[in-house]
Amino acid sequence: MTDDFDAVLTRFDTWLRSNAPADHASLNPPAARHDIDAVAHLRFPLHPDLVTWLERHDGVTATQGHAGPGVVLPGGLMLVTARGMREGQRDMEQAIADWVDENESERPDLRDIYEGVYGYLFHARWVPIATDVTGGHLIVDHRDGERFGNVLYGLHKGDTSGPVKVWDSLPHMFQDLLVALEEGSEIRLAEYTDPVAPRVSGTGDDAYVTWA
Repeated sequence: MTDDFDAVLTRFDTWLRSNAPADHASLNPPAARHDIDAVAHLRFPLHPDLVTWLERHDGVTATQGHAGPGVVLPGGLMLVTARGMREGQRDMEQAIADWVDENESERPDLRDIYEGVYGYLFHARWVPIATDVTGGHLIVDHRDGERFGNVLYGLHKGDTSGPVKVWDSLPHMFQDLLVALEEGSEIRLAEYTDPVAPRVSGTGDDAYVTWA
């Protein structure tokens, strides 16, 4: 899958360079090896597809926030750096600890609730890879079994249910993204979201993708 993923990412870079150069300019260079290793340090194996992505681009730098160049994903989602992924995973761990402290004294059985998903929103093996302004995330699932490598969407403020699977893998996500960019076709992040399609805003070196 890694070889195929490399090819998809090469096409992705090429499309942005040709059609949305401001977005291409927002893509960061590869992450440092120590930052990649630190994402899940001594916790669990980092999925190889996530390593492949970080070895290509360490997320984006979007100087205009979630509404300008660099927001290449639908839904205002901005790809984070390896350090951002590490911080997101550690935030999950802290949220679990806080939630257990508040709830477990009365309900000892809560430690196993939702297969380790605490309070609907936290799991120690979820690695956030993109965020939006409402608290929403894209997550690479690092739980064992068939879920390993799935891309989930959710965790918005006020959610009363856990994130939902959108793609089986990062290569699948980027392949769908590339098709949408090349063909102008729609993407739906979840059943409860509206489908959106990309269009290029601006001209020349200032051109970038928007989703509506």
